[in-house]
Amino acid sequence: MPFMPNSPDFLGSIRDAKKSGFYPYFRPISQSFGPEVEIDGRKLVMLASHDYLGLSCDSRIIDAACRAIRRWGTGPGGSRFLCGNTTLHQALEERVADLVGKKRAIVHTTGFGANLGGLSCLPEDFIICDKESHASIFEGCRASKKRVIPFEHNSLESASKKLASIYEKTPDAGGFLVTEGVFSMSGDLAILPQLVELKKEYPRLSIYIDDAHGLGVMHQRGRGTTAHFGVTSDVDFIMSTFSKACASIGGFIASDDDDALESLQHRSRTLIFSAALPVGCAAAALASIDILEQEPERLERLHENTRRARAGYRDIGFPVPDGETPIIPIPVGSELKAAYFAKLLFDHGVFALPAIYPAVPKGKAVIRTAFMATHERSHIDYVLEKLSQLLKDFQSQAGECESLECSSTSADSAL
Repeated sequence: MPFMPNSPDFLGSIRDAKKSGFYPYFRPISQSFGPEVEIDGRKLVMLASHDYLGLSCDSRIIDAACRAIRRWGTGPGGSRFLCGNTTLHQALEERVADLVGKKRAIVHTTGFGANLGGLSCLPEDFIICDKESHASIFEGCRASKKRVIPFEHNSLESASKKLASIYEKTPDAGGFLVTEGVFSMSGDLAILPQLVELKKEYPRLSIYIDDAHGLGVMHQRGRGTTAHFGVTSDVDFIMSTFSKACASIGGFIASDDDDALESLQHRSRTLIFSAALPVGCAAAALASIDILEQEPERLERLHENTRRARAGYRDIGFPVPDGETPIIPIPVGSELKAAYFAKLLFDHGVFALPAIYPAVPKGKAVIRTAFMATHERSHIDYVLEKLSQLLKDFQSQAGECESLECSSTSADSAL
């Protein structure tokens, strides 16, 4: 049967999925051209990448990385705390803090590490977070050993009720409200204007935003989701990554609270005990910020491509939600159907992956598609043509998926 991550026989389900050809993950890409990739000698249109501005194959980014490597070498030789800190890391911190509108930023080796290290050591009594937040947020919450209270996705009512209950019992408690700026699976924007209003009612509440998918994408100059909504000064901590629109890897936490960041720099275990971000990656991120600021038309192309694709999906008949982000999930339903549809797409030249439980709620799997500024109109037209054709094939073969689902019902019900 296809890959079932919620099966009691987890390894067995993976092996079965690989044997049947339904396993969609860890595909080895032999070459990337940005909006297209090569796998097993075939070119496919890439719809799974987070390289939203299409900069990862830009010669200017590659040249900047090569220059840095020639100057500092390929590896850092240690953590930033020890011997891996360079002037390039500090320049990147200054630049990214300015980009998101904060006084200071601390760069970590990965975005996951920034959330894990930051949330685990920033001093507050409790954390309330959107229940659809990224796994790294929940890992940071767990590592903090603070009280963690999830609220319903993008629900002001749910967050308000949870906070009212907390402050009724502990009126002097300090806390974090944590959410994503752009949710990675759904493409939803956080309800930031409403959430920051809660700070007026609860002055000891701090707001922490994971804007991994918003930086370089939201706001007319790519300054992120807080700038898009005009609430940057009301958000206490902005975390983001360079692994999406900034064509590199690495993460950071930015704030106007210098004391909090000074403490974080000396207490974040993922910063102190991880090798520093390689200088090639730091240079690539800096060069990406240069291009973002110098070429606003690139961001305009990204949103134009997104609008065209979203309208095309709806014309085909897919019930895609409204949205302003380049993440467009196609609702499918069951995990098995999503795996089957992804296989059809792959076989017909479209690289798009299923998002299945636990990345999305059980039984609400999607084909997660994401568009780039460098997708040509011909790429989008090709995808729309294939989706239109394959939808008919998928619907005619739905019975096969239903029978497979029935055969795995007992395994599902065991959880």
